[in-house]
Amino acid sequence: MDRKSYYDLRFGVSPGGARKDAHYFRGSLDEVRADLAAELADGMNLYLLCWYGAELALDVYQHGRRTRSIDLHPFVTIDIDGYPPITFTGPGAPVGYDFGTDEEQGVDDGSLSDLLFMGELEAVTRVTVDWAGIDAPALLGEPAQRGDLLVLDERPIDDANGDLSPETAGVWYGFVDFEA
Repeated sequence: MDRKSYYDLRFGVSPGGARKDAHYFRGSLDEVRADLAAELADGMNLYLLCWYGAELALDVYQHGRRTRSIDLHPFVTIDIDGYPPITFTGPGAPVGYDFGTDEEQGVDDGSLSDLLFMGELEAVTRVTVDWAGIDAPALLGEPAQRGDLLVLDERPIDDANGDLSPETAGVWYGFVDFEA
């Protein structure tokens, strides 16, 4: 099996009250941009970023080996009508609105976190990603494409000892939610 190069857009939260471990395995940044835009158009996902501390990263795999992981939080800005812009310094670190006060006040309905959770603010929310500020390297060699089985493990595949089958060490190109 050839080890192709690809991007892995990761968006997830550790197991607990919320469960998400979404991955978009893509061969171009244009596809990653479209996938991230779709994820960030969903109010529940904004809730997971702002209140729950979801991870959001772009991993770069060159020839099947992860060579870089980029935290995307610092490049995301959420603008919601009537609220200050929300940016991030990292996972679980929003700036511009103190989501901790929603819980401390015991507000069950009408708080920003509750409105995001319920998807009530999607029509008045704009999310921008500063793609120009993200130093994502170009893929080397042959980029992955639809129909490819991608290597996720650095151990030998189909070697003389038969250590791993391709299905054990890989995942299909496209979207996978490991929590589904």
